[in-house]
Amino acid sequence: MAGSTTLRNQRRTQLAGIVEYFGPQWFGSTMGTGALGLALALVASEYEFGPAAMLAQVFVGLTALLTVVFTIPWLLRIVTHPGQVRTDLTHPIRSQFFPTMPITLLVLGVGIARTMQDILPKVVLEPLLVGLFILGSIGIFGFGLLLVTIMFANDNIGSHHGVFAWYIPPVSHLVIPILGFWLVENIYAGSAVGQFVFVISMMALGIGSFMFVFFGSIILHRYAYESLPQEKLAPTFVIGLAPTAVLVIAIGRLVRALRAGVGFDLAVEPIVASMKLLAMVLWGFSAWWFLLTVAVVAYYVTQRDHQFFFTWWAYTFPTGAFAISAGVMGHLLGIAAFNAILAGVTGVLVIVWTVTTAFTSRMIIRGHAFTPE
Repeated sequence: MAGSTTLRNQRRTQLAGIVEYFGPQWFGSTMGTGALGLALALVASEYEFGPAAMLAQVFVGLTALLTVVFTIPWLLRIVTHPGQVRTDLTHPIRSQFFPTMPITLLVLGVGIARTMQDILPKVVLEPLLVGLFILGSIGIFGFGLLLVTIMFANDNIGSHHGVFAWYIPPVSHLVIPILGFWLVENIYAGSAVGQFVFVISMMALGIGSFMFVFFGSIILHRYAYESLPQEKLAPTFVIGLAPTAVLVIAIGRLVRALRAGVGFDLAVEPIVASMKLLAMVLWGFSAWWFLLTVAVVAYYVTQRDHQFFFTWWAYTFPTGAFAISAGVMGHLLGIAAFNAILAGVTGVLVIVWTVTTAFTSRMIIRGHAFTPE
C-alpha cells in the first residue's frame, strides 16, 4: 500500500514538473513537424508520389495531436505558475518563443487545407480553418506587441543577447497571410468577408516585412561585433532564412487570391508580374542564407561544439519553409529545377527531423526535458 502511494506521489510530482518547466520553446517542434508535412505534400504533388502524400497526412495529423497535447500544459502553466511565465516573458531569448504556439495554429491550418480536403467534410473543414486563422492571428498580433514592448522597455537586454530568435515575435506576422490568402481564394473570394481577411493579411505582411528589416540590422550588428552565440544557440542562425522564404510562400498564395478575386479595382496581371520578380529576389536571399547557415554550423561543429540541445528544433521550420518556397517558385516560374531543390531539401529535412526527434525522445525518457534551465 505504501509502495503504491509513493508511486502515485512520484507521478504527481512528475506531472507537476512537466507543467512548471514546460517552456514556450516546445511549439518549435510542432512548427517544424507541420512544415515537413507541407513540404512532403508538395513533393507528392510535383512527382505524383503516393507514399509522400500519405506521409504528409501523417505529419499533419501528428502536428494536430502534438498541438493539442502541448496546449494543455502550456495553458496550465499560465494559471499555476504565473511567476515562471513572467520570468520567461522578460528573458532575452526564451521570451521570443512564445509566438511559436499561435504560429503552429496557422501552420496546422495550412497543412490541413493542403492534405485533408478529401478527408474532412466541408462543414468541418471550413470552420476549423477559420478558427485556426482567428486564434493564430490574434496570438501573433498579441505576442508581437507584448514582446517587442517588453524588449524595448527592458534595460537588462544588450546587443550581446541578439540572436535570430528575435525575429520570431515581429516577423511571425508573415505567416498570417499564407492561411489568410487561402481562405480568400477558396472560401471568401469576392465577398466583404474576403476583403476583410485580405486587408488583415496585407497588414500582417507589412508588419512582418518591415520588422524583418529593422530587427535584421540589430541582429547582424551583434553577429559582426560580438562573439558568436554559445553553442546552445547555434541552430537559431538558420531562422535568418525563414522570413524571405515565408514571404515567397505568401506571394504564391497572394497571386492565387488576387486571381480568385479580392475587389478594390486591382489590375491583377501587372501585380502578378511584379510579384514574380520580387519572389525571385527574396528566394535568392533565402538560398544564400541557407548556404551561409551550412558554413556557420560547420564552424561550430569543427571549431567549437555542437552537442544536442532542444534548440536543434530551430533547424526544422526554416528548412521546411525554404523547401516549400522552392516548390512555390517552381509553380510561379514553371522551372523544374526548383522542384528538384524542393525534393532535395525536403530529404534533408526528413533526416534532421528524425535525428532531432530521436534525441528529444531520449531526453524525455532520461528525465532531462522538464528541468530548470
